[in-house]
Amino acid sequence: MSIKAKISASIALLVIVAVTAIGLVTVNVVSTQLTQQVDDQIQKYIQQSFEDRKVSPDLISKEDGRDYSVFALMLFEGDELVGLVESGYVDQSDPAPDIRSAPEPGEFFTAPSVGHGPGYRAYAMYDPASNQTLVVAESLSNVENAVKALTATIVITGSLVALATIMIAWMVMQRGFRSVDRMVQDAETVAGGNLDHRITPQPPDSEMGRLSAALNLMVNRLAYSITEGEAQRQRLKQFVADAGHELRTPLTAIGGYVQLYQNGAAREGEKLDRAMDRIGAENARLAHLVDDLMVLARLDRNVQAEQTPVDLSQLAADAVDDATAADSGHVFELGGPPADPDADPRIVVLANEGQIRQILVNLITNARVHTPEGSTVSVTVRDEGETAVIAVSDNGPGIPEKHRRRIFDRFYRADPSRSRNTGGTGLGLSIVSAIVAGHHGTIDLDSRENEGTTITVRLPKVWMGAPEA
Repeated sequence: MSIKAKISASIALLVIVAVTAIGLVTVNVVSTQLTQQVDDQIQKYIQQSFEDRKVSPDLISKEDGRDYSVFALMLFEGDELVGLVESGYVDQSDPAPDIRSAPEPGEFFTAPSVGHGPGYRAYAMYDPASNQTLVVAESLSNVENAVKALTATIVITGSLVALATIMIAWMVMQRGFRSVDRMVQDAETVAGGNLDHRITPQPPDSEMGRLSAALNLMVNRLAYSITEGEAQRQRLKQFVADAGHELRTPLTAIGGYVQLYQNGAAREGEKLDRAMDRIGAENARLAHLVDDLMVLARLDRNVQAEQTPVDLSQLAADAVDDATAADSGHVFELGGPPADPDADPRIVVLANEGQIRQILVNLITNARVHTPEGSTVSVTVRDEGETAVIAVSDNGPGIPEKHRRRIFDRFYRADPSRSRNTGGTGLGLSIVSAIVAGHHGTIDLDSRENEGTTITVRLPKVWMGAPEA
């Protein structure tokens, strides 16, 4: 059963109960009031006709002589009926009260009539001198007719009012639930896969408005989660495909040289030495690729490495010295804060020293292999208040704009030929990005074609105070 049907049924039941209750109370009050009026009439008649009079058969005879009588009179001697005057006309009297014995005197009571006629309201008077009881009764036909007419009126009027109320309530609910129906249609559209669709906004100060706003917020988050999850799956598929491709290349080369040796094509001498050298080189490249993959896997699991205070200035100086010794075809420079004999030369962060060294090595290596010989690679460490900054710059050809957004993706190479002589494994900058994220830092790329590239890393800094003298 729908909510509208339930509400309609509830309103209908409530209206019917309310109308029934009001009708019963009204009928009961009116019936009581009319019965009280009959009692008053009987009391007035007794006061006018029998006050200070003894109860005797003469009174019955006198009343019996009238053409029309409003009241019925019954005279009991003991419990035996000795006299009766019926109400109504002489030739068309009402059915007599059905009273078989003398009732208790001094109280009003209701008595049935003989047959199936209307009842009577009666009052009894007792005369101890004559041991006789006189009962004065008035027919309740007018009261019963009035109550029947009132009941019929209440039933008809109440039914019309209940029907009108239910119809009005149904129309109001139809109008009020239009927004709910629209929200249901919108939700079904979203559930059908249209994540760009949103719930129709409603007035913000209404319950439907707050509900639509909450549903839209939920749909936004759901759409983001689904989109992000799909992007994650696509990245994972690409990662697995790229990893397989990168691993297959050195394995294929190693297998080829082994097969060449097994076929006798690489006998002892220069060919065998060359084959062994290539197998060693491909094996080293394979080991380097596996190491990079393991580093990324460990970073993806958010494994917290040991962190200690690390002096970035010292690590940058070590990285520049190592690069200068390894490559004489480039110029490596170390920049930093201005020389101030009174300033603390250290720039300290709370970090894992090995991972910070890897950041520097990867950034310098990336700048070196993507710039021609003679280019200058500059490493700068500076203090920016709450953060420490590492910037690695070069004056090489720069990165084309179409590659800049994906430069930190795994296995991505800006070199279209994917040359392994200049592109490495394609994981260097991905590792840098993962390490920086693990240290709650940020990484930015600024590159201009034919002008050079600068990669800037910002990390939270920890002051250690001035060095001891």
